[in-house]
Amino acid sequence: MDQPDGLLEYELLADGGLIGDDELVGQLGHEVMRNYLVPGELANVFDDLGAPEVAGYLRVNKFPRDRKIRHGDFGEIITGALYRRVRRWCVPVLKLRYKQTPAQAVQGTDVLAFRFRRDPPAIAVPEVKTRAYRDHKVGSEAYDSLEKVLGRLDESIHFLMARCSDRGQVFLARRLGALLRDPGRRQVERHMLFVHDAKTWKEDIVAGLGAKVTQRTELTVVKIEGLRDFIGRVYDAAVAAPGSTSGGAKDNGTAGDT
Repeated sequence: MDQPDGLLEYELLADGGLIGDDELVGQLGHEVMRNYLVPGELANVFDDLGAPEVAGYLRVNKFPRDRKIRHGDFGEIITGALYRRVRRWCVPVLKLRYKQTPAQAVQGTDVLAFRFRRDPPAIAVPEVKTRAYRDHKVGSEAYDSLEKVLGRLDESIHFLMARCSDRGQVFLARRLGALLRDPGRRQVERHMLFVHDAKTWKEDIVAGLGAKVTQRTELTVVKIEGLRDFIGRVYDAAVAAPGSTSGGAKDNGTAGDT
């Protein structure tokens, strides 16, 4: 894979056939479920988690019907899982749990990930774009969106700090508070992540973006065959597996470096 000239660092992720298709869909269905549901939420609504009413509850109250919003949410879910499970960053909050309605697009930073043990502590700020079609403007739009998000970074950190405080996660709340109190002692990393249909992806998007960035930026592209249908299958798997909402530290989204 050729690297573009300039300050853009590019990584391409694609299915190498190491995980069976059904297994992958099932794993991502579980990931979708835990992004939308607070642990124990279904138990508060239904006595029997296997009740047929659960699927209807999830479709109406949790999972977006609008394709654009669903695709955007899926990109955020993939990004959070990549940073938590693969890159081992600390992702304190799964923001989709705080949507008031399924049709609401999440405001602010898509995902914030931290390495608190670094000196200075590092903050990864990924701008996420999901495309099931060819869009030559996706790089430029991601660049402009990232600039806006970085300009309001303290607001996003404050949101995370408040949520951690609400949940009694004092350690994380204090770490986040320190980043707000002394912004000079933090290293902000600019990241972009594109979840893209494999057949419509073209490398010229990378070249165009590389010519535009003016600061070191990491770009990760996740290519998925038949992305639109694949996302539908993943959400169907999430609806069919309501028993995968058990609580625990991992469901708080904090796996990785703290």
